[in-house]
Amino acid sequence: MAAAVYFSEKFSADTVSKLFERALADTGGRIGGKDRVAVKLHFGEEGNSRFVSPANLRPILTTLAGHNSNHFLTDANALYRGMRHNATDHLEIARKHGFGALGVPIVIADGERGEEETQIAIAGKIFPKVRIARHIAEARALVVVSHFKGHILFGFGGAIKNLGMGCGSRAGKLEMHASLKPSVNDNCTVCGKCVEACPADAILLAEDKATIDPDLCEGCATCIAVCEFDAVEVPWMALASSAVMERTAEYALGAVNGKPCVCVTFINNIAKDCDCMADSELIGQDVGIVTSTDPVACEQAAFDLVRSQHGDIDIFKRATRIDGSHILGYAESIGLGRRDYELVRL
Repeated sequence: MAAAVYFSEKFSADTVSKLFERALADTGGRIGGKDRVAVKLHFGEEGNSRFVSPANLRPILTTLAGHNSNHFLTDANALYRGMRHNATDHLEIARKHGFGALGVPIVIADGERGEEETQIAIAGKIFPKVRIARHIAEARALVVVSHFKGHILFGFGGAIKNLGMGCGSRAGKLEMHASLKPSVNDNCTVCGKCVEACPADAILLAEDKATIDPDLCEGCATCIAVCEFDAVEVPWMALASSAVMERTAEYALGAVNGKPCVCVTFINNIAKDCDCMADSELIGQDVGIVTSTDPVACEQAAFDLVRSQHGDIDIFKRATRIDGSHILGYAESIGLGRRDYELVRL
């Protein structure tokens, strides 16, 4: 049976509330009044204004509050350096962007340095288990609020990337991005903080810089978190784009882990790059909002609606040269959801 995806071209608070209410009803009452519910979103990086705004989030929270009294706003720390690199700065940017005024607790899901994680067993083709940020893993249900936009590796990003890359711990993000291990560049000051922090004793100090033994390295990414000089590098492009998509889809499967999940995706301010970067050029017209309990159906519908709005042209592939639809087929193949859907217009 095809999943229901609810859609409207309007961005009013009333419309957002109705769309969310319809999808929430499709959980069949599986979200209890006192269940711990993680509202997963992206608080926006410094210099970015395209993230889902607190104004658009508020009607979702108001509606959710009518059903549940134990929800919190959350995201996991980023692997790259920026305002979302540790929990202290992450909370600061969340408040700066207005999320603190919503009256809902904000929890950075993987702790101060991205070290708090839960390993979840999955029936994946790549991973037997994935490393999910602890507070998300421990939640009983998920509300996934996403901004549909372009991405340099994924072509486009929405609910699946938000669930996968967004819910992985720091070590999980490293695992999704590359199979290679971090290395040390010439920025190293030989301060020794990485040596002290490494749980695997994989880092040695030489006279000019630290070195990481790839055979001992566990890929935990702690060295990245503690280095204050951008001396530890990540091999971002060590895997093909399609491989990163597949790994991320498997992480999304682990993040959901059989929980009730409501996806809300805003298809507006369609930029070339993701919300982890400063504002980039807009590449498409505003389309609307989609909601569903099926992340794959929600993503497929968002992609189809964008194509339809732009003369059946894949504007993301045109801008990034990446075929983002690969993640849809792979996500369906591992059981994250189904690509076929019934679009219900409100």
